[in-house]
Amino acid sequence: MAGDKVQLLEEKNIHLWFGGSPIVLCTMKLELNKKVGAILAYAKMLNVQPEHIREVVFDLICYDSVRLIVDTIENCKFTGLDIPRNGVFGMDVPIRVKNPTTRNIEFVIKSVTTTGGETWQNENGIRFNMSLEQKSLINVQGDLNRQFLDNCTRDGIDYTRLIFQPVFNASYWLCACGALNWSDEPVCCECKVQKKWLYDNIQSDLLKSQDEQRKNAATRVRREVEERERQEKEHNRETYEKRKAEYENQLKKQKSRKNEKKFILVLIVLFIFAGGGFLFFTYGLPYIDYQDAVMSMNRGEYDTAAEKFDKMKGYRDSDELKIECMYKKAIDKFYARDYSAASQLFSEIGSYKDSTQRYTDSLLGMADGYLEQEDYVQAYSVYVQSGFDYSTNDNAKKCAEEIYKDACEDLENNHLRIAYEKFAGIGDFKKSTEYATECQYRLANRAYDRGEYKSAIDTYTSIAEYKDVGKKLKKLEILSIILSASPDVDTPAAWDVYDGYCPECGNKAQYVLEFYQNGKYKFKVVCDNNCEIEDMTGKFKIEDKTFYLSNYIRGILIWEEAASIKSVKQDEQSVEGKNTAIVMTDPLNQKNKKTVTLYGNNVSDNTISIA
Repeated sequence: MAGDKVQLLEEKNIHLWFGGSPIVLCTMKLELNKKVGAILAYAKMLNVQPEHIREVVFDLICYDSVRLIVDTIENCKFTGLDIPRNGVFGMDVPIRVKNPTTRNIEFVIKSVTTTGGETWQNENGIRFNMSLEQKSLINVQGDLNRQFLDNCTRDGIDYTRLIFQPVFNASYWLCACGALNWSDEPVCCECKVQKKWLYDNIQSDLLKSQDEQRKNAATRVRREVEERERQEKEHNRETYEKRKAEYENQLKKQKSRKNEKKFILVLIVLFIFAGGGFLFFTYGLPYIDYQDAVMSMNRGEYDTAAEKFDKMKGYRDSDELKIECMYKKAIDKFYARDYSAASQLFSEIGSYKDSTQRYTDSLLGMADGYLEQEDYVQAYSVYVQSGFDYSTNDNAKKCAEEIYKDACEDLENNHLRIAYEKFAGIGDFKKSTEYATECQYRLANRAYDRGEYKSAIDTYTSIAEYKDVGKKLKKLEILSIILSASPDVDTPAAWDVYDGYCPECGNKAQYVLEFYQNGKYKFKVVCDNNCEIEDMTGKFKIEDKTFYLSNYIRGILIWEEAASIKSVKQDEQSVEGKNTAIVMTDPLNQKNKKTVTLYGNNVSDNTISIA
């Protein structure tokens, strides 16, 4: 077992720093590797300066178990680096320790050189002496943490990353995300939160005041809701009394027709006993059902009445009365301020009476309700649905102003998806169209950097005339042809299958090379004996006429040129039964060519020759 060959002697997660150092020491580890017969030391370091680091020189001080110095290894180096700010390095580089009694280690930074050629010197040999460990923000703030999170939401701050209590000193400040920033930096280098905003919004006095205001506002809202409920109950009571009076009036009318009903009943009896059953069931019963439905409608039982009228199949004016029931129900919903239900009902009954205008009024009432709740996005959407926008309705304009302001903050804070949806939702208000396109542009750039090429190309295509998008699409033209051959992210856009031998058992096997929409390739071996062989994966990209494969050097992603594209052939018409192909140089044998087949049997006969 690999674990039996390695004995851990010391491991510390320390997060140490000293003033002015461009390096934070995150982790130290000392282990006895019995396989190589040596003690190996490791260190994980963090770049906290703006410039990329190319080289770090340090001394390694070795101690025995009672902290006596037994050796010093001078001028150790991490070189050939390209470490950006907040990038970590070193943990995968072992340092051989000579003295076998070493049980503790200490790293002392001597110099740090940037990729720009500038070198920082630790002239006084200062040791790592300051812990950058931070307390939990929620533990420090306690009940006030909810108000802090509300402030984050209000100002469009991603609070999911703000988990530590910030620290502000004369020469540096530690953000709530844990990143170290220099004192003159107004914005966090990692999470982009503003220093002043963070300082202001962790003050307990401010949070207490805001928390009290929030609670008072909640109390005020609760009282307003209670008042609305009281008014609704009063309205419902008045409606009930009105219906009751109408019902009693109806009873009086029915009483005046008592003799008529008696006469009808006598006729019914006579019809039945005189063989007039057919006439009774044809004319008598529908009339009785009709009167019953009318009474249900007059009592305000609109759903029941509508159902009864519907069963009459056009008897007298039952079809119209069915719609009347829906109309009256919608009117009641409207006056009860249930605008959502009212708008749905008015929409269903079309142009009956004043339903069209009532439908618009219901939508406006619903939009005004969203506006009172400060749900500006939903409110503006309903205003537009009702036929109004910022140019025709003052409330809609207020919503557009708030949405635009929030979207600008989201764009500034790089919340691109949210910003785009807000800008796109308010049309051409101010610079919304331009900013929405800018969001799409940045989202496409982000997708491309992540290797999400299909998504990036689709977005670039939708804004082809913006900035340098045309040039980008020209560079990605060949990549676009390859990705278009794949119907989904799980199906290869291109592949090749050729015979070989299994590296495990030596029997015949098939080698499969696949390229996917998400910018990844996979090389796998399919053995006849079903040997379990781990797939090789990586990233690829094609720009202009150059084919690149990814490589990681000391944890840094490097794009290496694998081949250049010699020619591209495209037929105008699709060819049944033929596949598009890429002809590329075999990376294992430069004299061989490999034909990689694009997905699909009904695609244009594109041949991309890579040599």
